[in-house]
Amino acid sequence: MEKSFEDLKYMLDANYPLIYLASPEYGRIIQKVRSTAFRKGYTFSTWDIVDGLQIHNKDENSNKLDKVEKHPNNGETKNPDSFLEFLLKGNNENQESKEIFIIEDAHKQFRDEKFIVQLRKLTQYFKVLNKHLLLLSPFFKLPIELEKYVTVLNMPLPDKNDLEKRLRVITKDEVINDDLKNLILDAGAGLTDVEADLAFRLAKEKVGLNSKDAIRIIASEKEQIIKKSGILDYYHTTENLDSSVGGLDSLKVWLKQRSKAFERKAKVFGLKEPKGMLLLGVPGTGKSLTAKAIATEWNQPLLKLDIGKVFQSEVGSSENNIRNAIMTAEAIAPCVLWIDEIEKGLSTAGGEKDGGTNSRVFSTILTWMQEKTKPVFVVATANNISNLPPELLRKGRFDEIFFIDLPTKKERKNIFEIHLKKNNQSNITDFNPIINESKYFNGAEIEETVKEAMFKAYIENNEEPAIKLSHLIESAKAIVPLAITMKNKIDGLRDWASTRARPASSDTDKEDLKKDKSKNQTLTKREKEEDIF
Repeated sequence: MEKSFEDLKYMLDANYPLIYLASPEYGRIIQKVRSTAFRKGYTFSTWDIVDGLQIHNKDENSNKLDKVEKHPNNGETKNPDSFLEFLLKGNNENQESKEIFIIEDAHKQFRDEKFIVQLRKLTQYFKVLNKHLLLLSPFFKLPIELEKYVTVLNMPLPDKNDLEKRLRVITKDEVINDDLKNLILDAGAGLTDVEADLAFRLAKEKVGLNSKDAIRIIASEKEQIIKKSGILDYYHTTENLDSSVGGLDSLKVWLKQRSKAFERKAKVFGLKEPKGMLLLGVPGTGKSLTAKAIATEWNQPLLKLDIGKVFQSEVGSSENNIRNAIMTAEAIAPCVLWIDEIEKGLSTAGGEKDGGTNSRVFSTILTWMQEKTKPVFVVATANNISNLPPELLRKGRFDEIFFIDLPTKKERKNIFEIHLKKNNQSNITDFNPIINESKYFNGAEIEETVKEAMFKAYIENNEEPAIKLSHLIESAKAIVPLAITMKNKIDGLRDWASTRARPASSDTDKEDLKKDKSKNQTLTKREKEEDIF
């Protein structure tokens, strides 16, 4: 936030006539601009559709806000047109005065062609005087006619220093343990000033701010607020790399090594935080599970970006949605941002049909991934590489591209053990028969095999149900693995990844679909057409 206001100060000194401030925090932005205006000797006024033009006065002794009152010309400036006409007339007696005006909800007025023309004319008038009009809006939305006349500043959410100031107002003279205070501020990261104020006050009333339970209350409030956006989901995950994810030893080693980058000594050394990774692989092999486990392994919050919800029918809304999602993720950082099935949301094909919206959203994400400085670790998962644009795959966007193949015999045993342990089943010691029966199974199919075996075990003996090897084998025989039904696609995916991605597993005992004729099925004409890589 401070950098943005430093930029604003320079723009005021350079006589920028029109400046667009994109932020949902009207109160905080107005207070910051007002403070800057008073320090620099400007007269400061705001306009909104309800109160019209209001002038902000200050207490000469304290430089703080004294009162807000109707501007002498309030009656003549009740609507946007009359307000801009008042500014264009120049109010002759105030030609030499330094003035800053803020117009709230400016985006609402861009539907009026006259409003746009008045703004263009105003730039010619204001640039020779020390006067400035700031357009305040919760998101960026600018008509093409004004693009060359307006300078845009995206105002970030409160940083840790801003939140600490807000916390001090609420705690007053109460002393809070420094470690606990840092955890409270981390829990409040990603909230607006008003949202943080309410969350801190709620925690204070419920348990007091000197309690560790305050962190849980604030985090819970943040979760609800983030979910309201409909774009990001805040995940609570207990998945663990070692106890929840079977196999993938090379991937696990890489993740454990990269976790060291967040240590204080690593930062002193100059080690950079990892940017992200692309998990490419056969459907059902644990890509989403791995994304959840990373957040647990690194003790970081997990945010899921729903690409499908980013796109809206209103012009400009999709681009604003992705900017707001990025801004929230950066405010919460360090965190893990999970983008599931990225190829479905970022396909640039058919850009003309959607007016180029998909391409602009894709470009925004690519630019941010390349240039981001905040520790937001992006985990993108993909099933179909044919839809992935080449720009996404080049180095600099992701630290590494991992390919998760079908589990080997050793890995299938590990996955069976994990799911049986989750269900408190420990009777089976010889896994060889079920490992052979589950050839070409992915992790999801193994999980389903265990679930089906649970039913069989309960029906057989509901007094003391226990899974037997026979239950697992019988359940596995009823499943036709995806690797068989989509054989050509999976072969093509494996061939592509063999030279373009890093294997997630060091186990080389892969079972080759091409050499196995025993389970080949006769496909219909439609299946053959669909099963083309």
